[in-house]
Amino acid sequence: MRFSKLFSALTILGCCTGLAAAQTYPSKPVTMVVPMAVGGASDIMGRSVAQKLGDLWGQPVIVENRAGGTTTVGADHVARASADGYTMMLAAPPFIITQFVYPNLKYSTTTSFEPVTLIAYYPLIMVVNADLPIRNMKELVEYARSHPGTAYPSPGAGTTPHLVGEMIAQRENLQMVHVPYKSGGQAIVDLVAGRLQFYAGVPTEVVPSIQSGKLRAIATLAAQRSALLPDVPTSGESGYGYVQAQSWSSIVMPKGTPRAIVDKVNADVRRIIEMPDMRDRLTAQGAVFVGSSPEKLAAFYQSERELYGPLVKSIGLKPD
Repeated sequence: MRFSKLFSALTILGCCTGLAAAQTYPSKPVTMVVPMAVGGASDIMGRSVAQKLGDLWGQPVIVENRAGGTTTVGADHVARASADGYTMMLAAPPFIITQFVYPNLKYSTTTSFEPVTLIAYYPLIMVVNADLPIRNMKELVEYARSHPGTAYPSPGAGTTPHLVGEMIAQRENLQMVHVPYKSGGQAIVDLVAGRLQFYAGVPTEVVPSIQSGKLRAIATLAAQRSALLPDVPTSGESGYGYVQAQSWSSIVMPKGTPRAIVDKVNADVRRIIEMPDMRDRLTAQGAVFVGSSPEKLAAFYQSERELYGPLVKSIGLKPD
């Protein structure tokens, strides 16, 4: 009985402490770690959210790029940070995928972080070199079948564009060649030059070359068509519904961050993504805003684990 009362008292004290912290939060600058290089879609999203949070809070939200190890360097740093609400991370697909690639990570994506919110996702767009006789997903598969060694790039082994290629190769029994690059932008250069045949990239990477006629969009790898490319069918409409993939941006904080602070950050981010200027600017880059609860983000992470975990294991993907 005494233990029960003590436990209840400590629980109430912890809740009160968290609420008190949230009422004054933030009282100093906050750091948002972006575990990727400057300039990509995730970095752009992180900086946009950080700026808006800073304006809302009256405290700077400092973006700190900690690239390396396919985002594991930044994630490890955040997992070890103080759980006081003053460190958060912009988490993208590699956050989930790397746990199946790196066997000796010092953190767990399921137990070392507090999910905050899924900000938005970017449906991947399947594109081909415009000089190829490929106008839809069926023709891409037929081309790859008749041309063993058909090559496709990605921003690195284990990234979503890489795993899309592996997914298609396994399902259709194709012999294709994956060519990893340091960024999607570098991959586009060689795709346009004809040294590669196809690529599944985010809108910011591929739409300019589609508009200039250098690349041809053949499918949106999502359940719905992209507002940027309304005439391009989805993979499902094309008869390849198993090929659905997206890049996404979410926020996590170190495990143990008071729930009251997590809830405040969640509410403020969801408020930000309803701001017209934020929506207009990033929707024009292909973002589809979500703004989930922490629980729905945790469930989303689990669905991504179930999608990519078996695939990564089946191809025996190892760290570079």
